[in-house]
Parts: sequence; structure tokens; C-alpha cells
Amino acid sequence: MLIEDNIDLSDLIKMYLIPEGWEIEIYNTGYEALKLFNENQYDLILLDLLLPDINGFEVCKNIRNKSTIPIIMLTALENTVHKVQGLNIGADDYIIKPFEPTELIARIKSQLRRSYVFSTAKFSVKDEIERNVGKLILNKKTHQCRYDNIVINLTNKEFEILWLLMGEPDNVYSMNEIHYKIWGDQILESEVNPVMVHVRRIRSKFENSGIKTIIKTVWGVGYKINV
Repeated sequence: MLIEDNIDLSDLIKMYLIPEGWEIEIYNTGYEALKLFNENQYDLILLDLLLPDINGFEVCKNIRNKSTIPIIMLTALENTVHKVQGLNIGADDYIIKPFEPTELIARIKSQLRRSYVFSTAKFSVKDEIERNVGKLILNKKTHQCRYDNIVINLTNKEFEILWLLMGEPDNVYSMNEIHYKIWGDQILESEVNPVMVHVRRIRSKFENSGIKTIIKTVWGVGYKINV
């Protein structure tokens, strides 16, 4: 699903994405997109922030309340505050216009790879499907997170960060290490650190269920699981 009010840009994006084998549906307003999202099934959303009816933040928030679908925000707004806000309300990635088509395609492929791990992968006996640390249980096959029988709804990126930290519970992971393992590249100094934003979101979801300090900050080093 592409939500973009600039028709010329929408057509251009579609022209570059179709050769990848993807089916693209374009919506030019937020309300129309939300209506169709509730009626159909999609694998990923490209979401412009500046829409003519409601802004992309509201669209993202509405979708995130009911789905963990990957969301990549597209915007001409370069302000760091906007990027932090987008990540805080549930976006998985953020790309600033103008962008190279190859960069957009790479970002989409990265999100889809991680999403399909949970939706289409066939697990063998040797695959590690579940991780259990204390009262915290993550199951890859069902994409479910449970803490002492409380179910916590996580996006793909949030799930991956917890899965990584639970792999070696005594290990402290630096932000650069987490970013490289989850996003596949290094953090640029000019960019908002998505690791910090996603860790904050994970903590908030657990705290809203009465579970404190699920991820511990080791100052000057990084993060570790804390159960």
C-alpha cells in the first residue's frame, strides 16, 4: 500500500517497484487508505506524512493500533523531531525525499525479509523457534511475546530486538551492534538512532502491562535483557 498525494511521485514509485514483482495499490488520502486497509490485506505500507486530509502520523497510529505490518514513512520533512515522532508511534523505517529508487527498494526488501520470517518461513526441527528467559517467552512461529501469561503485541523490529537480547541474556549489546544486526547497516551520526526509539517503545509496552525494566541500560555500553 502506497499512501501518497503527489500523483506524479506515486506513479514514479510504482514504476520502479513493479519490476520487483510487487503489487502496488495507491491511495491519495489518509481516510481512503484507512478504509481500504480494514477491508484488504497488505504486506507493507509506504506512508507520506503530508496528506491533504489527515497527516501520516495519525494514519500510522491508527494502523499500528490494530496491526504490526511494516510501515516505512516517506517525507520531505528533515526535522529530527519528525523522525523521532514517526518512530515513536510505530514506524519501522523513515526515508527522506528526494530519495534514490534503489534505496527505497533496499529498505522495502529489508522490511519484507524480516516480516516473512514469521509469516511464510517453514521451521525445521533444528531451527530455534522459541526463546525463554525467566517469565519472558518469544515464539517466532506465532510472532507472540508473553510475559507471565500477559501477551505483549510487538512490531517486527521490536520482536527482533528482544529476540537478539534474549539469545545471550548476560551479554550487553551496544547500540551500533544492535543496529547492524537488526537493520543491516551502521548508524549515521546525522541520523536519529532508531535503536533508542524502539527500546523506548518496547519498555513502554511492558510498563503499560505493569512490567518494569524489561531492558536494562548499561551506561556507556548498551542494552541487555533484564528479567
